[in-house]
Amino acid sequence: MPTKSDLSPEGPAVIGRFYIGSSSNIGASGEPDGAANEAMCGGSGGSDDEESALLTGVKRACPALNGEGSSLLGTFEELQHHFGYKLLTILFVSQHLMKGFALSFISPCTQYLLASYKVSGPHMQVYGSVMMLPWAMKPIIGLLSDAVPIAGYNKAPYMAIVTILGMFAFACIGVLPQQHLSIMGLVVCLFLINLQFSTCDLLAEAKYAEQMQAKPEHGPALMSFVWSGMTAAGLIATIMIGPIMLHLGPKAPFILAIIPASVILVPLARGFMEEKKKTAEDLSEVWVMLGRQKEACMLCILMFTGTIVLTVEGILFDSVRLNAVAAVLMALVMLAAFSIVLRPEIARVNAFFLIQSSVGFSISGASFYFYTDSPKAFPDGPHFNMEFYTSVLGICGSVCSLLGIYLYQRYATSWGYRRLLLVSNLALSILSLSDVVLFTRLNKRMGLPDHAFVLGASVLASVVNQWQWMPGVVIMSQLCPKGMEAIMYALLAGCHNLGNIIASNSGALVLELLGVNPSGADNETEQFKYLWVGSALSTILPLFTLVLIPWLIPDVTQTDKILKDNPDDATANSLWRPRSTDVKTIVVLWASH
Repeated sequence: MPTKSDLSPEGPAVIGRFYIGSSSNIGASGEPDGAANEAMCGGSGGSDDEESALLTGVKRACPALNGEGSSLLGTFEELQHHFGYKLLTILFVSQHLMKGFALSFISPCTQYLLASYKVSGPHMQVYGSVMMLPWAMKPIIGLLSDAVPIAGYNKAPYMAIVTILGMFAFACIGVLPQQHLSIMGLVVCLFLINLQFSTCDLLAEAKYAEQMQAKPEHGPALMSFVWSGMTAAGLIATIMIGPIMLHLGPKAPFILAIIPASVILVPLARGFMEEKKKTAEDLSEVWVMLGRQKEACMLCILMFTGTIVLTVEGILFDSVRLNAVAAVLMALVMLAAFSIVLRPEIARVNAFFLIQSSVGFSISGASFYFYTDSPKAFPDGPHFNMEFYTSVLGICGSVCSLLGIYLYQRYATSWGYRRLLLVSNLALSILSLSDVVLFTRLNKRMGLPDHAFVLGASVLASVVNQWQWMPGVVIMSQLCPKGMEAIMYALLAGCHNLGNIIASNSGALVLELLGVNPSGADNETEQFKYLWVGSALSTILPLFTLVLIPWLIPDVTQTDKILKDNPDDATANSLWRPRSTDVKTIVVLWASH
């Protein structure tokens, strides 16, 4: 079955490993965001004795999951009364039209565009990781917008600049024929598009988080407005994209998406962000605040440096091996930096998720060709057409993901982190073995049709994935010290995103070593001979990280407070700022805390 690493975000963002879109968001598909969590879940606008930050926030943000259907959307008039039509307009264009519709509309086109250049499976993954790097750059984007206002404004100018760059990229992809747009030009354009989405997403969410801090009692209604709109818009895009691609090709959606992706320029030009122009005194206060969080700022800069290195290398060097080595080195540097600078409770959890996401490498480039190759290219293949691969799988995955969230809220909110991560990872690995069955064509020999087999396996995996995702969201929000929720959430989520990008690069190397280099050429059946080996490895390796759970994941429930001592300090008792100067003692404390 297609896994999340296979389909998201390059393909339908519904099944398998997800990308966390954050500083102020998780994922490109409407999951909880860090800035909003700060406002709703005990950040600077919350109570000092808040015990269950994110879990409370998730329940408040999704009233339907708690049986509070009457407040699911609220009324537009009520939201307008409390927050004003300008904010609602900004949220409609940035979250519903851009993130909900436009991003869901163009994401499935990416792999088909790369395939039109006859890009091999491993190189498709390298290019895909470069395109998605802006989502890992969100910490530095947020830091830059706060520290360096343009003409005195922190948000609107940055949003306008990246939107203009994005419009140019949309037009280039949609209008220029392939002979006039090189593969590197395509990758750069897709990078700019993702930069537009990630920046506008971050800064718009920071704006509504700011408003919810002022009126926290109306925060759940506003979050319901944002979430329901994104979900509905994304589902509409998923329904539409398959038939459109089938009849008009993968370039047409970029032309059609220009309007929903760029209409945000209108409310920005009319001042709907309602920003107060920063004075020199205001800016000096910001710099003082950032000085108090210098360790977090240092990590932001380090992560930005790493993403730039990976971006330049991925674009300029046509070497899967070199990109994989660079990605692994980047993972080791970030693992060491976060473990040294951050307090043990935060560092250990971050280490677990970074290691797990990095070793669960992607085989999406090769599996895309396995699923979509024509009978002439791969006579024994499933031969999924665009409509089935994008819209049908996308709709089923989205509906089942919502079911997974409902079941999680109904049955698993009282479970501890260790139990949830253990059960969900084991279940997902067992379900992922269906990939091996499909890649070896065993299902065909058993008389199980490819389409039915993939749908059945994907349904179950989509449900289980939510049980793996939700505790990660909860624990990351719980690890944000008071007063620096947004920047810490950005770092933790960005680090997880970086792990997924590393998994894509290392997976490309595995495919190359296995001789799995499909490109859609005629008679390439032999290219898929050892694809099942890559699938098996990507399923088995993350299981080894489960032995780290007793050491890296706290033995607490999702409603327990994790940062008990010095809850407003991100570096307390860390290797960077220890209580003792004895190195041996520090290491022992870090490991056994």
